[in-house]
Amino acid sequence: MTHGSHPEPPLTAPFSDWLRWALLRKNYDPDERGVQRRFADASGIPVATVSRLLRDKSAPDVGTCYALGVALGVRVMPLLVRAGHLPAEALEAEPSPTRPSLPTEDEAFTVLGVTDETDRDAVRTMIHALTAKSRREGDQS
Repeated sequence: MTHGSHPEPPLTAPFSDWLRWALLRKNYDPDERGVQRRFADASGIPVATVSRLLRDKSAPDVGTCYALGVALGVRVMPLLVRAGHLPAEALEAEPSPTRPSLPTEDEAFTVLGVTDETDRDAVRTMIHALTAKSRREGDQS
C-alpha cells in the first residue's frame, strides 16, 4: 500500500515510522498543531499515548494495536508484529477474512469523533429518521 510516492514502511521499521505513514494516509499530518489530539479523540487512544508512539518512546500494547487498526482501517495482525507482540511468521499463518467486519456503533462514533452521549443520541435519531424515510419511499416505488 502506498501514500502518494511513499511506500508503507517495512515490518522491521520503527513503529513510529509506520504510524506517521498511516496517519498521513488518513489525512492526519502528525506534525500539524492539534492533529495528535484530534486523532486521539477520534480513536479513543489517549493523546499522551499517541505522542509517545510518534516519538518512539514506547511500543503500543495489544489493546492500542487493536484501537489503531480500527481507527486507521488496517489489519491488526501486522500491527501486533510491528509492535513486537508476535513474530513475523504469524502473518503467514493468518487466515484470510471472508468479509470485513463492520465496526460496532461505539467504534463508529469514536472514529467519527462523536464522544458526547447527547450528540450520539442526536446522530441515532437522525439515522433512524433517514432510514425510516428511505423505507417509506422504497415502499411507494
